[in-house]
Order: sequence, then C-alpha cells, then structure tokens
Amino acid sequence: VDLYLNLPQFDDYTIGTLITNPPEQENEAPMLADTFAIVEVKSAIQGIGKAMPQLFQYTRGIYNEQYDRRFAWGMAVGGKKAQAVFFGPNYALASDTICVDDASGRAKLVKLLVDWSFCESHRLGYDPAILHNKRLRYYEINVGGEDGPITYYSKGAVISAERLFGRHTRCFIASTAKPGHGATIEPDIFIKYAWPEATEDANVDYRDEGRHLQKITKTIEAEPSLDRKCPRYQSGGRVMINRRVGNEGIKAVDDTSRSILSDGICQQLDDDQDFVNGLRVHKVICMKGVGKPLKELENVFEVICVMADAMECHWEIYQRCKILHRDISTNNILFSDRSSKIKGMLIDFDHAICEDDKDAVRHFERTGTLPFMSINNLEG
Repeated sequence: VDLYLNLPQFDDYTIGTLITNPPEQENEAPMLADTFAIVEVKSAIQGIGKAMPQLFQYTRGIYNEQYDRRFAWGMAVGGKKAQAVFFGPNYALASDTICVDDASGRAKLVKLLVDWSFCESHRLGYDPAILHNKRLRYYEINVGGEDGPITYYSKGAVISAERLFGRHTRCFIASTAKPGHGATIEPDIFIKYAWPEATEDANVDYRDEGRHLQKITKTIEAEPSLDRKCPRYQSGGRVMINRRVGNEGIKAVDDTSRSILSDGICQQLDDDQDFVNGLRVHKVICMKGVGKPLKELENVFEVICVMADAMECHWEIYQRCKILHRDISTNNILFSDRSSKIKGMLIDFDHAICEDDKDAVRHFERTGTLPFMSINNLEG
C-alpha cells in the first residue's frame, strides 16, 4: 500500500499504527526552521517506543516554526529497527517495523530515503502556494480569486500552529505590494490558513467561514455603521491540490486529511471511525481589516468602547445575516488603529453557523475557547 501520496515506489509499505493522541514528551525541541523531518534514534535497549515521544514533540515544533508545512514526515529508530511516520492534520500513521539487520529491510529503508530525496517538495509536506524568499526575508502567498490567483507578500506568520494535531491555524498580515531589498511591508490584508473539520461536500459545509464572511461583507457594504467592526472577505476558499485519481489521471481536488493519502491507505483506515468522522479540509481566507489585541488597550474607556463595538457587531450580524458566531472570547475581539477613532472588531467566524442550519450541524470535536464555552457545551 502506498504510504506516500500515490508514489508507486511505496507500494511495499503498509500502515502499522494509526495514532490520534500523541505521547507526551517535555524535552525542548531543537531549531527546526529548516528541518525536513525528524529522525529520533535510540539504542536497542531503549527501542522505538522511547524514540516515539520525542519524535512527536519535535515534529510539533516543525509545524510551529515552518509556516508552509501541510504535513510532516519522521522516523523513529531503536537499535536495528525503524518505523517511518507520516503526520497528517489530525493523525499520525506509522509504517510496519523495518528491520535493517536483513537485506530486504535495508533495501526498504534505502528506497524510502531515496524517494524522499527525489520527489517534489509538495509531497514532502510543503505548501506550493507559500514560497519563502530567504534572501529578502518575506513570504509570497498565492491565493485563488474569482479572476485567478492573487499574490500577497508577508514578513511571516503572526499566529503559528501550536499543536501537533488539530486546526493548524496560521495567520499572516500581508500586502499586495511586492517589497524590494530592504523595503518594509505595509500590511492591509489578513490571511488565515487552517484545517477545520468539514464535510467532504462543500455544498453542505455549514460551518464554512469563507461563506459566512462573504455574506457579512455584503451586509457591511449596505450598512456603513459596521465598517471596521468585522473583517471583509477578499478571496479564498478550499485549497486545491493536484492528485492522481484512479484511472482518471491527475486532477485538482480539495486538500483534505483524506486526499493527502493514497486510496490504498484510505481503504485500510475506513473501518476506523475517528479517521472517517474527523475529516479536515485545508482552507484559506483573505480579509480586509487588520487589528490589534485587547492587551494593547491603554485604559478602561478604550476597553468599554471596543467591547461595545464588538457586541453591536455580534447583534447586527445575527439580525441582518442570521449568523451565530459561537466563539466569543478575548482572542476574537481586536481593535483598530488609533490613527482614527478607535473601534472594536469581531473576528474568527470559523465556528459560526447560520441560524437555519444549526440543527443540521454535527461535528466530532468540542469547539470554542474553553474559558468562554457555555455550560451546556462543557457538560455535553
């Protein structure tokens, strides 16, 4: 079965383990900004079991430090035995044990390393839409729009993925103006990448943040009082990747926690309900409206003004759009620059739903920010 995104060279590998809860490890991770994959090696006495926790911990660091990673690879080695590990958005897949004390095991390991060395970068887990210009120190981000791709430029992520499994949310502040050598970027666009739980059929994806923001943006245009109180949709949607689909050849498909695997591996995992029910879809949204966190407010009067604006925004969006935000927290309220009258801004609509769809929404993760979740949600 193909462990590696439809590369036929990996037909000799089968999934040995599906891991959805990473083992704990408290050691500090090394510098990981330029690391392709972690190989954690232990002695034969310690074995692979001792290598796995550190492998998981360090791979978490890769997601945190590399803003262009969709997924990651790793390897745990204990004495003469090794396991290759594939880290998806909400799971890790470990291969069967490779024994290097016999010729077939050594051949399999060498084959794996060679395939890693010669395949395309997107098959190693890098996002082809995010390019890092290390010389000029900026990121070039290409996002699909109605009239074709739009290129944005950013100095880096202001929010980075902090967990090994989950949404892997990354946020950039960016501009459409290409910076020159030594030039600064004056950001006016907020770009959000994430892997939220979603349905495979986009037409019944009731919690789609992009769809909600498009509806809200049309309302803002007709209601000037909401200007600068919530973000305005610019472009984005589901991220597409090129994938070999059966006998149909290469096709553009949604980038999901399922489509990054081969059909053979998906068939192995179809009996696992955590894998089947926990589909995650890679999405990107570009929004107008860049704010600052509440901790930068200077006095109580500013706090009251900002919170009043957020409350008004929440109420008006419900009244005019029939959209329920469902994740109000201090992290999801910002304020605009003091260059003009200070205003509060309500953000992060990725848990929102339309009121008419609330009974149709079913998901398998507890959503919201823990200190601000309702009692019914916590007890349910």
